[in-house]
Amino acid sequence: MFPKPGKNRKLPGNYRPMSLLSNIGKIFEKIILSRLKEECHDLSIIPNEQYGFRAGHGCIHQLLRVANAVTQGFNHKFYTGGVLIDVRKAFDRMWHNGLIYKLIKFKIPNYLIVILINYLRNRTFRVKLNHTLSDIGSIKSGTPQGSILSPLLYTIYTSDFPKTNQIMNCFFADDTAILAQGSTINYVIYTLQKGLNNIEKWCTLWRVAINTDKTHAVMFRKGTSRKELKTLSFFDEDLTWDKEVKYLGLILDDKLTFRSHLKYNTEKFWAKVHLLIPLIGRRSPLTLENKLLLFKQVLRPILMYAAQIWGLAAFSNRKKHKSSKTKSLES
Repeated sequence: MFPKPGKNRKLPGNYRPMSLLSNIGKIFEKIILSRLKEECHDLSIIPNEQYGFRAGHGCIHQLLRVANAVTQGFNHKFYTGGVLIDVRKAFDRMWHNGLIYKLIKFKIPNYLIVILINYLRNRTFRVKLNHTLSDIGSIKSGTPQGSILSPLLYTIYTSDFPKTNQIMNCFFADDTAILAQGSTINYVIYTLQKGLNNIEKWCTLWRVAINTDKTHAVMFRKGTSRKELKTLSFFDEDLTWDKEVKYLGLILDDKLTFRSHLKYNTEKFWAKVHLLIPLIGRRSPLTLENKLLLFKQVLRPILMYAAQIWGLAAFSNRKKHKSSKTKSLES
């Protein structure tokens, strides 16, 4: 069991379990993963909107897709509404029977299905705390934490996520967002609500739990408006409209200025610089080459993450961001 960073360690739910897998088991998983990937590719199971755990796809590609859609909306004087959906314990709560049903439905070869049935079912767990060992418990849902098969199985399980022409689905593993666009705010809200209703039915059918407290909505629009936005409803909970949301590590504000993201990243950057001062400061015994290596490997990635997207930001915001990089090199 590993404690989640920044969480209360006295609460059992704030620990992440890890499955103890044998070396032979890991080799076997790699073989099954390779075969399963081939079948998914040949049968076109994985939706194009899914950018997680796919070769040639990454967070930046999905973020570019989202930013491009919003920017095009601005250019055409359209409103773009988005809802970021938080799936509760995505891998841990996957319904075994539902997964097997979908594997059969997608015509995965029988030998792979039989192997996966034996792989998932009749698993047990025990928790050891100091010198105390719990009773044996049975695992009735989910995939093993730490298994290389888990991400692909989850992707297959969610591959039939509701899809319509009016909604743009954005997936990166279990990080899910939907976008709707239109010339009027009312149309965008209506379309999003209709999409959420379909998603709610799908989640209920396939036993996918949603954290409504961590599900956020945002309306991307230029200019200012005093008109109060109609509240969206999801699983009998009202979703409030936020001025900014965080998706795949990038803070998206409703005007797409990226001002909040650059401010957050700059503060995070300097916090890390202060921790590394003994190593990169003027009195450090490290050579200049080693200091530069630390900057490139530890500091620069913080500043430059998603630069392909926030490069659209106003020059004044980017100038402040650039000055942080220059000052750290001079220290």
